[in-house]
Amino acid sequence: MKRFLTILLLAVAICAAGKDTGALKSRADSLYARHQWTEAAEAYRALLKSDPYNADLHYNYGNACYRLKDIPRAILAYERAARLNPSDGDCRHNLTLARAQTQDKFYSASDLDIAWSFLSVVNTFGADGWGWLSLVALALCLAALLAVRLSRSVGLRRAARTLVVVSVLCIIVFNIFALIQRRKFTDHSSAIVMRTTRLMSTPDTTGTNLFTLHGGTKLSLTDTTLPLWSEVSLSDGQRGWVTNTDIERI
Repeated sequence: MKRFLTILLLAVAICAAGKDTGALKSRADSLYARHQWTEAAEAYRALLKSDPYNADLHYNYGNACYRLKDIPRAILAYERAARLNPSDGDCRHNLTLARAQTQDKFYSASDLDIAWSFLSVVNTFGADGWGWLSLVALALCLAALLAVRLSRSVGLRRAARTLVVVSVLCIIVFNIFALIQRRKFTDHSSAIVMRTTRLMSTPDTTGTNLFTLHGGTKLSLTDTTLPLWSEVSLSDGQRGWVTNTDIERI
């Protein structure tokens, strides 16, 4: 009886928490619809504390930050949303708009076009989606192998052999895309500059100031062993050190 009451109380608590979360989400959406960006951003941020893996919440939080002209935090939110839901075209579009407003451009236009063209294909599905497509390709490959072995038609066997080759190539490509998406989800080696900071030659304020980094710039973390500093690399290959208080991991 005591165990039953404990389970019942736990179920009631979970239901109450769910209702509170739903009410806060409705309130956040209502605040955003009324153009109360600051209050909406605070509400979405509160929701993310209890549900940090919700892509929609990160996306909505990014929209509120974008309206507030807080571009670094908007980019951070969009990056997190895109990682959780790679196939969200609206999120990728808004991320592109936010990036266009950053001051630092450490890439060429052609490089960016090539990268986005490739990513637009990879981001069509998440890791699970590419995994399912790989299984479909495997099934087609097995069916084609059976056709090659059992069919008496020369034309059908020739077509089946072609299908085997295509299926194998698809399996390889789909698995590569799935690994890319899985790595994006589990990899936390990227960060966003949250405020103007200096890129130093050494992890010390007395080092050489290589140049200034502005909010919204995306960095790759290459050394995070020090408590106050991180070594980073830019998209153009340049490296240096920044203080941990000025960046936030995606």
